[in-house]
Amino acid sequence: MRTINKRTGEINTIQPGGLYAPLPIPAYQVLGRMGDHRAKDVLICLVSHLGENGTCVFPSYTTIAAEAGISRNSIRKCLDVLEEYGFIKTVYFREGKKDRNKYYIQRAAYDTGLMNKYARRHRGVTAGCRRCGSYFDRGGYGESPRGPIHFGCGGQVVVFRESKVSSDD
Repeated sequence: MRTINKRTGEINTIQPGGLYAPLPIPAYQVLGRMGDHRAKDVLICLVSHLGENGTCVFPSYTTIAAEAGISRNSIRKCLDVLEEYGFIKTVYFREGKKDRNKYYIQRAAYDTGLMNKYARRHRGVTAGCRRCGSYFDRGGYGESPRGPIHFGCGGQVVVFRESKVSSDD
């Protein structure tokens, strides 16, 4: 979402994932509840490389291994988990003599309402956004002085039921 401050002319852009950070909190919580901490570390590594477009990254396996603290052999398994849960899509291409990968962070990583059935098993819908119409759980919104705000679009949130806070939230 892009807004322009009419008084100063400043352009403000809210990246996918929220008002304050690009970390996909709902996806992070799903991976934590599954107990797959290596995939969580790989997701954080990929998100840390997001550029201005906010969706595409292309770090090498060496970079991912160094930043996530896992071996190069474990990376493919972690990427498979992230793809299975719909948090990323991998595109393979050839550049000269080398095979390369591009990873696209999907909206489902930020929005519980877009998660596939495998990821949704670890989440429960507790609220909805008045602006964009998305449904999500506690990981999709946060408190502000004006009440609950959707991290994805900044719209007002209607809470259906309060989720229980567990030790891994």
